[in-house]
Amino acid sequence: MRLKPHWVIGLGIYLAYAGWVTAAWAFFGIDYASLGTSANLLRGVILPLGLAAFALCIFNGLAQWWPQTTREPRMQAPMYQLALALPMCAFIALNIQGADWASMGLQHALVLAGAMLLVGFCEEMVHRGILLVCLRHALGSEAWVWFWSSALFGLMHASNAFFGLGAAALLQVVLAFCAGTALYLLRRLTGSLWVAMLFHALWDFSSLAHALGHATQSGAALAALGATYLSAFVVLVLVLRKRPEVVINTYDPS
Repeated sequence: MRLKPHWVIGLGIYLAYAGWVTAAWAFFGIDYASLGTSANLLRGVILPLGLAAFALCIFNGLAQWWPQTTREPRMQAPMYQLALALPMCAFIALNIQGADWASMGLQHALVLAGAMLLVGFCEEMVHRGILLVCLRHALGSEAWVWFWSSALFGLMHASNAFFGLGAAALLQVVLAFCAGTALYLLRRLTGSLWVAMLFHALWDFSSLAHALGHATQSGAALAALGATYLSAFVVLVLVLRKRPEVVINTYDPS
């Protein structure tokens, strides 16, 4: 690693990313309720996050952090993986099955897919990539690494209060904290940030695709959502009891 990880670096990149996205939404007049339109996806997601993804790649390359931000020793715990992945896959599948694809159209669906791939890459690289690596070098407990990476992920969504969500953004902060916990565990259990990126992208893609034609989630999807968050915290306790130490990667790009 050419640049030594430090919590100031992680927090700085987190604030820069959150500020950049917030500024882009304010500049283009993006409203959360209308985010799913093709025009708003292009202006509010693909353009700013495409630039952010480029900047994050440049940073990882210059700092030589790619191995540390994207990989770690995999935990040999297949039952934990299944307990977490099954309800997540069920939620994604139920949303995709219930979406109104006919009214959306192929072009809109492709724009949505591209936008959510960028969301998955950028948000995971910031929170469970760069920030997580920096926190691991600063904190003495993996429990604190989980908490702060997930809490900051949740807090990033608080700005949605200014883009049409209002007080409901507080609930989104809590739900994002829970989702961040599940995504943190995907990295720990699989040893790969790319897996977390993929699940993040599919989760958001299916949720937005379903929301474009429906005001509320189905009962089955809500049950899968609840099961995901419940299993995430159960698995979290088991993982932290089994591997409580801070995970410092030994991968060296040189």
